[in-house]
Amino acid sequence: ENNDRFLSVIRKNAERMHLLVDDISELSSIEAGIVKIHRKAISLCPLVEEILASFLKPAEESGIVLINDIHEEYSVTADVIRLEQMLVNLLDNAIKFTGKDGIVTVGSKKEGDFDFITVSDTGEGIQPRHAARIFERFYRVDRARSREIGGTGLGLAIVKHLARLHSGEVRVSSKLGEGSTFTIQLPSL
Repeated sequence: ENNDRFLSVIRKNAERMHLLVDDISELSSIEAGIVKIHRKAISLCPLVEEILASFLKPAEESGIVLINDIHEEYSVTADVIRLEQMLVNLLDNAIKFTGKDGIVTVGSKKEGDFDFITVSDTGEGIQPRHAARIFERFYRVDRARSREIGGTGLGLAIVKHLARLHSGEVRVSSKLGEGSTFTIQLPSL
């Protein structure tokens, strides 16, 4: 019984270390200019539907409702793999930091020469002093809780760099007790 417990701890730490190495490698490749993007028109609604399907189990376990609020005809110009990576990172965080019986919504809109993709949650929100730093690598708002729920502290840094690689950006708006909205801004091509 003791051996099983220790093996479980070792496995969990090894998995966390593997994720960390993968994320550091990915971020280093992006920053070094090794990662190239290949933009094409992407129908956003089915892509988001597919990504949300991969989060159904953890969302259901927390009583979180996932909503795809993207018009079926809406499309963006982006690298599909990198856009998926950005959305997966944002949705993973939204689900982790949204309380029981919360709502996570993915939306989009076009304004001028830009497409805006949003991931909104009804979670606890982010204090303004933290909001300015959350896109920094390894920055965690609540270190104790972050370790408990997992993650490497690199997901938002990766999103920031991938958005910039698309000549775009990512930002957050948040209200304590009401939730947060992460917005990826991409140029319309």
